[in-house]
Amino acid sequence: MLGTFWRVAIAGLLGIGTIGCGNSSNGSQGAGAGNTGTGGTGGSSPMAGADWTQRGTSQRWSSVASSADGTKLVAVALDDGANNGGYIYTSVDSGVTWTQTGTQRQWLSVASSADGSKLVAVDNYGNSGGYIYTSVDSGVTWTQTGTKQRWTSVASSADGAKLVAAENCVCGAGGYIYVSADSGVTWTQTGTQQRWTSVASSADGTKLVAAANLGAISTSLDSGVTWTMDTSAPTYAPWESVASSADGTKLVAVEASGEGGDFAIPGGYVFESADSGATWTQPEGLPTSRYWTAVASSADGTKLVGVTANCLNPGGDYIYTSADSGRTWTRTGTPQCWAAVASSADATRLVAVAFGGYIYTSTSSVP
Repeated sequence: MLGTFWRVAIAGLLGIGTIGCGNSSNGSQGAGAGNTGTGGTGGSSPMAGADWTQRGTSQRWSSVASSADGTKLVAVALDDGANNGGYIYTSVDSGVTWTQTGTQRQWLSVASSADGSKLVAVDNYGNSGGYIYTSVDSGVTWTQTGTKQRWTSVASSADGAKLVAAENCVCGAGGYIYVSADSGVTWTQTGTQQRWTSVASSADGTKLVAAANLGAISTSLDSGVTWTMDTSAPTYAPWESVASSADGTKLVAVEASGEGGDFAIPGGYVFESADSGATWTQPEGLPTSRYWTAVASSADGTKLVGVTANCLNPGGDYIYTSADSGRTWTRTGTPQCWAAVASSADATRLVAVAFGGYIYTSTSSVP
């Protein structure tokens, strides 16, 4: 999903209102997205394992989600290229063919149940924000729910019953986290006010993790009733995306910015936790910072895939995979302005989307 730094930039490109509060303006997405460098400890080969296949049509893609087996996919677009909003697209054949669904909105994030039947998506249409939309028929029909907010991210339990959504800003101190225990029919406000950018959930929906732009990572062990700020991770960082293993013990978080990033804010690194967020460490596999936009995890948390963006650089940036919980990384794919990535439970099927580009799928397990 696209976090705040992503949206700050692309909203400026589209001419829509700011996601942030007040009168702050939106710049170009991925400004100074960092270096495309070569990878981590032990080295990485350019294009290693690059069996990615281009799918779909060119859109300003913003988020993508996958069923556990990787056969059912859902992708959302922020815009049609003419500032008219984008659509939701679904696939039941691992991305070979796609069907347009939903209404035309500025979609920002989407999540799926394990079987791909229950979907949830959020939009942020213009200055006034948007709504949450749910589907119980794999995206054939959609129901509007929740209140009008500047939504940024959404996540789902494996059965689609427990949902968590985050908002970026209710002008002033930031937005809140909202949880639902009835597949999105009703929602409860929780958490503290921050500029939330990303949320993730364990398979049973009891363990949650949320990250805030220029804020902290927070975790919950009770389905969002209470939250703890994880102080062992940087607490004033440009957090962009978080992911969780199925049991919620292994977490991964990535920062935007990086060398020369937006507003010259340090960052651009990967952090991981093996104890549900109690402690966080920075793996040594990627010593150079990058402009991370999204990260996904296998069910057991050992296989990771992250995407980076350098959208002002025509060369773009790469996809990175790890098969050892982030200790070493391999660069793959082609340079793109990558926006989001998703993984099947076993990481044998991957899907990534590019902003102003295409959908790409891979059927090779994370090496």
